[in-house]
Amino acid sequence: MKKCVVIVGRPNVGKSTLFNRLLKERRAIVADTPGVTRDRLFAELEIGERKCLLVDTGGLVFGSENEFQRDIGRQTLAAVDEADIIIFLLDGQAGVCAEDEELARYLRRSGKPLLWVVNKCESPKVRQASVDFYALGADELILLSAEHGEGIGALKEMLHGCLPAPSPVEKNEEEDGDDVIRVSVVGKPNVGKSSLLNCLLGSERLTISERPGTTVDAVSVPLTYRGRKYLFFDTAGLRRRSRVREEVESLSNVATLRAIDFAQIVILMIDAGTGITDQDLRISALAHEKGKAVLYVFNKIDCLTDGRRVLKSLQRDLEEKLLGIKKPVVLGMSVKLRRGVKKLFPALENLAAVFSRRIGTGELNRWLAAVVEAHQHPLINRRPLKFYFITQVRSSPPTFVIFVNRSKGIIDSYIRYLENRLLHDFEFYGVPVKIYFRKRDGRSK
Repeated sequence: MKKCVVIVGRPNVGKSTLFNRLLKERRAIVADTPGVTRDRLFAELEIGERKCLLVDTGGLVFGSENEFQRDIGRQTLAAVDEADIIIFLLDGQAGVCAEDEELARYLRRSGKPLLWVVNKCESPKVRQASVDFYALGADELILLSAEHGEGIGALKEMLHGCLPAPSPVEKNEEEDGDDVIRVSVVGKPNVGKSSLLNCLLGSERLTISERPGTTVDAVSVPLTYRGRKYLFFDTAGLRRRSRVREEVESLSNVATLRAIDFAQIVILMIDAGTGITDQDLRISALAHEKGKAVLYVFNKIDCLTDGRRVLKSLQRDLEEKLLGIKKPVVLGMSVKLRRGVKKLFPALENLAAVFSRRIGTGELNRWLAAVVEAHQHPLINRRPLKFYFITQVRSSPPTFVIFVNRSKGIIDSYIRYLENRLLHDFEFYGVPVKIYFRKRDGRSK
């Protein structure tokens, strides 16, 4: 899985500004007032061929009497525990403060790789005075200005050296010939995720309990079924941030996000007795946004009086609430009684086949001509939108590029029309489909 890089520092040293600068987009709110960043922010950062999960945190001040500041501090300490690499951001204009000394001692004790970065070094005077930060125990200082973009290249080079090169599994992640099917088991706490994997393994490999939060980190479990290799991830329950109270529980959200990011197929377990909740839909939307196939498993059907009728009702409810997924793949089971578990592997294999399916360019172009003729796009600036051809650029998830005479001004409803036709006509059921438009001049030009 991707390494986790966390930006840490006392309030108002420019953490969110650096976060935005590294991503080259405005993700975090930036203001001169300390305490604007409250919850942690996550984003994927790509440096060359190496990727990581970048985390922006709130300002950390030890011994604060402000209850609000203590809550922010707990989130930051949780991020430090989860981090693989820490960017310790310092304020060059303010110089060395007592809070920096205390924070430096804590970060050194963590034993994590530490990058010492001094921000707000726009002037030569500040750069000269930055040598005082060596007193904190720094081996090397990176001087930069996050606001003006100075020194960002040096920081990225340092990060690139700290991040591992992509493994052969990650390099082949987009290829159809990947032998291992990576599956993440996610869902709200206490829906039976660990019980399902124990049932598949035939042993009590994972700790289970009726108390929510038993599983904290993502646990990888290799498994072979009828010659097909699988790699399962058992994850902690993903909760809303407002309900994350304990420090150890806040760590589990990061682990779940990283597990979803690494998997090809996500098994979303839902309590059949409770029904579909907003949190289940949020997890589904997150997996869909990351381009993952989703298998919806309604567990604990043994607790229902009329399981078949309730399961059909839940499936209809799910189809109405989901966006971007047609005919979701749904299973009902009772892990406790081992009912319906045998259907899991055939469903996973079918999903993997759909997820990696490729359509020939000729077939796609015949399809495009038919759907465009059936429903024309409205005029753009009094000119028609011309479709030249379509091609599938990758699978896992199925991704298509349509070449047109203008890529701007295409309405969202027409894009959804094309996506729905692709999903229906080529039976991409249970997986997301992505369509991109690229401008190309006419053949005469």
